[in-house]
Amino acid sequence: MSSAVLNPASPAPEHAVIYVGAASVSMVVGLRGAERLHREDVEYLDRPLPLARDIFRSGSITRSTVEQTVSILRDFLQSTRELGVPLAQVRLFTTNILAEASNHEIFLNRLQIQTGVTPALIDDGSMTRLVFQIAQRLLQKNPRLAEGRTFVTHIGPGNTRAMFFDQGRLAAYSNYRLGIFRAREAVSGSDDMAPQAMVHLEEQIRGVVDHLAQDYSGHPIDHHVAIGAEIQSVAPRLTKSRQGSYQVREDDLARFTEKLARLNPDQLVRELHVHYTGGEGIVPALQTNLALAKRFGDQSIWVPEGDFHFELMLDLMTAGSRTAVFQEEVMQSACEIGLRYKTDRKHADQVALFAQQLFRELQHLHGLDPTYELILRVAATLHEVGMFISPREHHKHSLYILLNTEIFGLSTRDRELVALLARYHRRYNPEPNHPTFSDLSREDRMIVLKLAALLRIADSLDRSHAQRIKSIQLRPESSRLRIITHGVDDNTIEQIAIDSKCDLFREIYGHEVVLAKS
Repeated sequence: MSSAVLNPASPAPEHAVIYVGAASVSMVVGLRGAERLHREDVEYLDRPLPLARDIFRSGSITRSTVEQTVSILRDFLQSTRELGVPLAQVRLFTTNILAEASNHEIFLNRLQIQTGVTPALIDDGSMTRLVFQIAQRLLQKNPRLAEGRTFVTHIGPGNTRAMFFDQGRLAAYSNYRLGIFRAREAVSGSDDMAPQAMVHLEEQIRGVVDHLAQDYSGHPIDHHVAIGAEIQSVAPRLTKSRQGSYQVREDDLARFTEKLARLNPDQLVRELHVHYTGGEGIVPALQTNLALAKRFGDQSIWVPEGDFHFELMLDLMTAGSRTAVFQEEVMQSACEIGLRYKTDRKHADQVALFAQQLFRELQHLHGLDPTYELILRVAATLHEVGMFISPREHHKHSLYILLNTEIFGLSTRDRELVALLARYHRRYNPEPNHPTFSDLSREDRMIVLKLAALLRIADSLDRSHAQRIKSIQLRPESSRLRIITHGVDDNTIEQIAIDSKCDLFREIYGHEVVLAKS
């Protein structure tokens, strides 16, 4: 990892992002609001930290690592002060593997106390979005990959992700609980990888490779793209880049991986110019990518240009919300889940459309961040998946299904919110003692209440499942919400549904809901 020198003489940047990652703590300082920043536009610092080693070796973060993290953050914040960046403009993120540490809440609390900044955990959905966006940028630069059937894999610290693109569109996605540091620490209790440990590591890798091969056996693959900090850092040593990527031959990767595997930690650090914690994951990462290439019969793999870790930092700095393309891929994934559970697609689409309109036009009432619009749309699309089990109490069946179904691009928290919205689209209102709902924070419980109230109205507007109401106009008044319905002469059915389900809307927003014909 490289480290830029901060220059106090330069104009004061507006924004700083600090990321506590699996093997280092990094900071980017640059201008807020730019759509796409480049390396030369920002200041970049990086310091090693053995966080992943602690978590996957012992299940908790050691005291020494906690103190080391605090010390690094103090130094970084001193740099932001010298640059004139106010504390309010500093954002602090942590890797998603942190949630697996038994003492992660204590760790996060310590960081907040020491820095005055509330840390945010990078969730699986955010990491998936980053991998998706890197893949999208590569496909845009390389028509050969965009026009074919391209398999994308990302070997991360704790998880492996796979995406399959058919002519540039996402056609399949999966996530596996095996990553570089998880695999390494599962088979090694020390810093050196003994021969026996290497054998166990290969067995771990073979397991996820077999799983991937089985899951994607029905997808003909033309090209294989490997994304990740380790493979992207070594690719320039193996070939020259073209059209934003490196085409690495499998035999070249095999020889290079074998060479690195023979080096001890000191030799590896000198060979690759990395710090010790960063070097720990390189050999397992390359071995996993190589095993995937061999299993899928690839003579070569494509590797994006650039520093994966730096791309993550820029994404955290510039991405205030999910991109439109990414949102539509999330919605497509939701539609495919709905198809799997034989939901009424026309009804789901209509409810999602009304829910989206309600969210946007009533923003002054609910005051929620625009990112929750996607959560509501997904919930509207999938609110009746429980019908697959039984029409009776299908809202509860929907909760169970959605809690146990991965949705592309959504984190565990996002999926919980979606599941609860499906649970509360009908019947009883949320109660503090209800399973899953009771586990939420006070803030998240209120989010569920606000969104569930909107979803109930949207669902009522297509009570007949016949799309009788083609479109609506909203006219908020002092104590009621008047909804003008188009395409129907008699909206009695929908008004009865509204009356039976709008108690939550009335309680949360203080408005009665009244339908009126156009």
